[in-house]
Amino acid sequence: MLIAVINESTLITNEEVRKMTGAIQKQMSWHVCPAWNSKAIKVAFYVDKTKIPANAWIVTMMDNSTVAGALGYHSLDNDVVDAFVFVKPVLDNGGAVLRDPKNNQTVSVASVLSHEVCEMFGDRYANFWADGPMTAKGSAYALELGDPVEGDSYDIKLTDGTLVSVSNFVLPVWFDPQATAEDAPFDYLGKLTKPFSMTKGGYLIVMREGVVGQIFGEEMPAWKQESKNSKFYRR
Repeated sequence: MLIAVINESTLITNEEVRKMTGAIQKQMSWHVCPAWNSKAIKVAFYVDKTKIPANAWIVTMMDNSTVAGALGYHSLDNDVVDAFVFVKPVLDNGGAVLRDPKNNQTVSVASVLSHEVCEMFGDRYANFWADGPMTAKGSAYALELGDPVEGDSYDIKLTDGTLVSVSNFVLPVWFDPQATAEDAPFDYLGKLTKPFSMTKGGYLIVMREGVVGQIFGEEMPAWKQESKNSKFYRR
């Protein structure tokens, strides 16, 4: 599996995207793929998109979204798995490019890219659901690796010493209705104490009788909540 990243944004440089991609390759090889008992996948930056192999999944970095406020999304279009990350909404709301040196929990373009890559890996077609506890919104939970812990990130150090923030993600046991606290951790950073839960900055996509709804953590900012209300949000 190859996830190819291309840069069509004027707000970030190719070198910055190269560093993000390098950090996410390490995250996938060291953390995500082993946690999910999967073979390692390749994440690579391509300056020339004509060089991308035909079977690659593609993530495009862009300035603005065609969907108001969206930070990023992944989807299946014409049998092609692809994703988009939008830089301007992140920067306009106080986000960083690679990492905020004062607070590595600040949202960054790099962590949004990491989030989308993790979720492409976990649910390439954006249509997998897991049975869980009943809420007002339902009991079928979208198999999204980053959403429940969206507000949390951690650092990856590159060989040149650069620190890049990447997204926290949930582990397979998070989707197990029979799991208990003894089965922890439920996410990579160990913030969650039970399955089907979320951190204060996270959110859940839940379905009931074919109707899809969202549950937001109490500390998810309004601008990020608004970013979830697009035609690409699961319905």
